[in-house]
Parts: sequence; C-alpha cells; structure tokens
Amino acid sequence: MAWPYQVTMWKSLAASSDKISQTLRMTSERNYNEVDGENEALSFGYYDDDDDFDTFTDGDGDCGCDEGVLGFSDPFSSEVKPRILLMGLRRSGKSSIQKVVFHKMSPNETLFLESTNKICREDVSNSSFVSFQIWDFPGQIDFFDPTFDYEMIFRGTGALIFVIDSQDDYVEALSRLHLTVTRAYKVNPDINFEVFIHKVDGLSDDHKIEKQRDIHKRANDDLADAGLERIHLSFYLTSIYDHSIFEAFSKVVQKLIPQLPTLENLLNIFISNSGIEKAFLFDVVSKIYIATDSSPVDMQTYELCCDMIDVVIDISCIYGLTGDEAGTPYDKDSMAIIHLNNTTVMYLKEVTKFLALVCFLREENFERKGLIDYNFHCFKKAIEEVFDVRLKVQRSRKLLSQRRWSRQTVPNGTQVHPY
Repeated sequence: MAWPYQVTMWKSLAASSDKISQTLRMTSERNYNEVDGENEALSFGYYDDDDDFDTFTDGDGDCGCDEGVLGFSDPFSSEVKPRILLMGLRRSGKSSIQKVVFHKMSPNETLFLESTNKICREDVSNSSFVSFQIWDFPGQIDFFDPTFDYEMIFRGTGALIFVIDSQDDYVEALSRLHLTVTRAYKVNPDINFEVFIHKVDGLSDDHKIEKQRDIHKRANDDLADAGLERIHLSFYLTSIYDHSIFEAFSKVVQKLIPQLPTLENLLNIFISNSGIEKAFLFDVVSKIYIATDSSPVDMQTYELCCDMIDVVIDISCIYGLTGDEAGTPYDKDSMAIIHLNNTTVMYLKEVTKFLALVCFLREENFERKGLIDYNFHCFKKAIEEVFDVRLKVQRSRKLLSQRRWSRQTVPNGTQVHPY
C-alpha cells in the first residue's frame, strides 16, 4: 500500500537533484570559459597557488612533524587549497588542537607536546571537500618583523584562527589579536576571523559565558576605536576534552567550502522527502561535519554522531576486515543502525570513501527504510555531481597554471618561478 507514496517521494527528490545538477554543470562551464579567456583572478579565487614557503621561513620548513608537511605549492597541482592559520600566544593550545582534531591524539597525550618553535605547515586532504593547509605559528614569533613577508602569509589565507587561553590573563592576547586582525584585513579583507576561547573545560557554565562576553566586548571595542567595525569576529568556546573543538573547527571549515550552499540544499531536500529530523555529512577521519540541513545543531546530537562514527570504525577494525583490506575500515558497504531508548533511530550510510551521512529519525518513520534508501541513492548521485564539477574546475585551474608557468621562460629556455 505504501509503494505509490514511495515512488512519488522519490520522484520529487530526483527532480530536485536534477535541477541542482544542471546548475552545477552551468557553473562548471562558466569556469571553463574563464580559463579560456585567461581570467586569472576569477579562476584562482583568493588562493595564490604559487606561494613560496621559503619566503618567510628562512628556507627551513622542518617543524618536527611526521605528516609530510615539507614542500611547496606545486604550480601544476590541480588541487587549490585555502590556508587556515593557527595563531595565539605561547601555550595557548594551538598544537594540541591540531593534534586532537586531525591526528586522533588523546587529549591527555597533548600534555607532553613540546612547545612549537618553528612555523609548521600541514596539508589536510582527507576528502575532496575537507582539503586545506594548516599553518601553526609559534606564539613567540613576531611575524610582523621586517624579515617576514606577512603580506604573503595573509594573501592566500582563507581563515585565521586566534586561540586565547581562557584560564590565563588575556589582556596581552587581545592586544595581539587586534594587531593581527587589523594587519591581515588590510592585506586580505576576505579572511574569516575566528577566535577560539580555549581551555574552558575548567570553568563553570556561568564563568564560560562571562569570559566569552568580556572577550567579545573588548575585542570589538578595540576594532570600533580603530574605526574597523566592518571586521567581523566569530567567537567559540572550545576544549580538547569534549566535542566543542570539533564543532568549532567544523564551522570554520564550512566557510571554506564553496559547495556548502549546494550541500545544504541537498540535505534539506533529502530529509524533507524521507521523514528525517536531522542529517549531517561527516568527514569520518576528522569527525568534522562539512554540512548539515538548515535546522539548528544540538551539541548532544553532534556528540552522538561522533560516537557513532567511532563505534563503526572500531567494530569494522575488529570484525570487518580481511587480510587484503587492512587499513580500510570504512568502505562502500559501511552502514550502521542504532536504536536509542527515546524512540529515536540513528542511521549511518557511506557516501564516498571519506564521507558519511548520519541521520536522526523516529522509529515509525524508519519503518519506510526502503523509501529512505531510495532517496539516499538519489542524494548520493547528486553528491557525485558536485565532485564531478569540482574536478572539472580543478583541471581548469591546472591548465591555467600550466599556461602561466610556461610563459615564465628566459632566453636559454629554463623556467623561472612566476613570483
């Protein structure tokens, strides 16, 4: 009896997905036209693909990391990665944040991290959407010193995260924040300025709110006194001992994803046609959610999603791998269903190699699982369209980069760096 209803719902979702796909194709063609016309500014966006790390690190890129952070931006690379800068005073917790979020380090293990004494760059390429560079700046380095090219630092930056230790006197930190933000804004007004009020795990709820209000007021008052009210600062209460740091980083990363409106639209269409109350699109490696539907995010719901991903990965590692599949606990067959004791069902499905869709719905709606799976198939197909357009744009940028590089030749035929 439910079959006609299921077909009708699927058609609605499929039609909407086709419309979005058509829009994506038009976007792709427009990018190709820009490349053919060599409209370099529009094609490359705000990221300078030819930045030179040696320019402001005295040629020493070693930061004590093992993750392959050395090397320069390849002018023939098809992947254009925005930068995220981690800044703040010494011992504010910058390196701990990076290790916990992107390297699954236990928060207790961060107590033994040595203080960072060199600029550390790391490529984060867990999926086609979560793809950027993190630059960890030591607190003791004055990057406004004449020996540093701070304009190059900020010119290719997508987001600047300034970490303030909430358990310490933050007067000096606010002064450094003001100097950093004002200098960076003059170089690149498109930077997203994010302030992490960190180490709040040792504070009471009332004290957290009081600290946030005080820091928010002082920082914005300083900008207003300098006549820079147009600069927008986003504030987050964070701690590595709970999921607040993951949620804050999710908000930062989402601002760097140009496909975010399309992803949110797809999720809204999906949940409205499937009887789902809330849906997240997660990067399973970092547990950053790169998109969610338009309904508000509840912290407890987000924590349950993170726990579910951990359970799926852990169980797959123990029971789901054969000898030939070691190291790949998450694949196209990954799926999980968890029934909570409040008549809510959590449903996880694999979208791509690194992305998972985690949904919350009521038990009575989950009885139409066939409808949900059918709609999920349409949703996944639309996500693949987003990937296809992204790859086309990357190839366009690669072609333009090669053209620019080939023009930089000297009479003897050797190539020189464009900058």
